[in-house]
Amino acid sequence: YLGLRLVVDGREIRRNYSLSSAPDGQGYRISVKREPGGVASNFLHERVHEGDLLDLFSPAGEFTLAPGQRPLALISGGVGITPTLAMLEATLAAEPARPVHFIHCARNARVHAFRQQVDQLARRHAQLQVFYCHDEAVEGSADTGAAPHAIGRLTPQRLAQWLPADRNVDAYFLGPKPFMAQLRRDLQAVGVPQAQTRYEFFGPASALD
Repeated sequence: YLGLRLVVDGREIRRNYSLSSAPDGQGYRISVKREPGGVASNFLHERVHEGDLLDLFSPAGEFTLAPGQRPLALISGGVGITPTLAMLEATLAAEPARPVHFIHCARNARVHAFRQQVDQLARRHAQLQVFYCHDEAVEGSADTGAAPHAIGRLTPQRLAQWLPADRNVDAYFLGPKPFMAQLRRDLQAVGVPQAQTRYEFFGPASALD
């Protein structure tokens, strides 16, 4: 993640945002969801423009992708897609033979971020399999695409279908706390070794048990 120090109406605030693209040695990308009443997100959307200077802290964090030969499962809910998208881009560039199963859960099509970008990657990379799950079906989307693969929650049955048959995979997941708590149990239930699962969580890890 990248730390920002912002001064909003004379008040200093600090926020951390996940990097949302693979490193290229030239710049960093963050993707900020505009939250109703969000001081930092609305400031960035409304009052920061191309060419403005921002105070940044060095990239930090332990939720990083480790190189490996096992198939990779990247699973996200909502805005948790930002770091998994960066991991996806990095894997496709550095390990083009590594199978990747990319699973994303969103509330509905209207708030499904980065769908077009992920779909384009899937069309270019045969080793990438993509699965989408929406809580509800709605008409119209800012990021248009075909219907999701499932409507409803990500169940153990769907997870079992969308993961490789051989559960010897490296799984990374991120999303809202209830989503991660359930997913942590479900991954273990479908046979993914717990030692091969990684997640980012701001708080005691035991809170997901």
